[in-house]
Amino acid sequence: MIKKFWFACLLMLIVIPASNAGVKSKSNTDYSIAYVNDFEGECEVRRNGTDIGEAIQDLYIPLYEGDTVSTETDSRIEVVFDDSTILKLDPNSKLNIKSLDRRGKNETIVELFKGKVIAIVKKLFEKEGFTVKTKMAMAAVKGTEFIVDTTGEDTVGVYDGAVEVSGLDMSGNVLHKIVLNRNEETVVTKVLRNPEKARRLGKNFIKRYKEISDLRGKIEYMRELRRSGKAQKFKVERRLKRIENLRTMMKSDPERFNNLPEGQKALVNEIMKQEPYLEAQQQAIDKKQQRTSRLKQYLKKRKPGESADTQEKATPEE
Repeated sequence: MIKKFWFACLLMLIVIPASNAGVKSKSNTDYSIAYVNDFEGECEVRRNGTDIGEAIQDLYIPLYEGDTVSTETDSRIEVVFDDSTILKLDPNSKLNIKSLDRRGKNETIVELFKGKVIAIVKKLFEKEGFTVKTKMAMAAVKGTEFIVDTTGEDTVGVYDGAVEVSGLDMSGNVLHKIVLNRNEETVVTKVLRNPEKARRLGKNFIKRYKEISDLRGKIEYMRELRRSGKAQKFKVERRLKRIENLRTMMKSDPERFNNLPEGQKALVNEIMKQEPYLEAQQQAIDKKQQRTSRLKQYLKKRKPGESADTQEKATPEE
């Protein structure tokens, strides 16, 4: 039991090669509409059209329309979308990505089968939409911070912005809707399936303000990384840090590591082999940034009327 727990802790710090983590290609990891940003404990993804889930053992694995992510006891997962919207699933939760429509518009629909999800959604424009559905309710968002809880009756709470909450009948048709504003919540009962009158945010949701603040800071940082073109470097450095943490854990308790089953030790060794590849990737990114920096400096110093054809001659060779 102790071995199993210790290895589970290792998995929270490690990176599995793309081929073992369900990643279709490097480009998919870098540019997919949605991906796993972080996770803790035992989480899994069930790909669209499959009946068997695969354990999530890597950061940044891509998620696609129709995929379902789920968490076990004491497990959590963060999913980030291309517009820097972030979702965080609580323990014992399951969420399906129903729609990632990007054909001339930007519409995301997810369905929460069970559990709780917290969301930080960017401010949306006309023809953009973000919706969380449950069996009994639908929360349509226009740029906000909110939580949806299905552990009893379906409850929706808003920390900032506004959410339109609709009650749904057994066929998924809208029965009645209300608008929740900042610091308000509503309940959709199983019997009536209509959202109750908006009331002040309850204690169970208020105590998660710190969590909302942390997610807000994280997503703002990620948005800044994208604006500055540093997102890829950040991802590589983060993976290298996890490998460094793994190595530290192995050295601090080598006996327990050596007592792991051979299959688990082999998995850890494969993870460590990714370090040279990631370091080479980091060096390539650094060189590219250096070239870009030198080019910008050259363009600033170039005299008015000077031909850009001299750019390569004026720029130092690699």
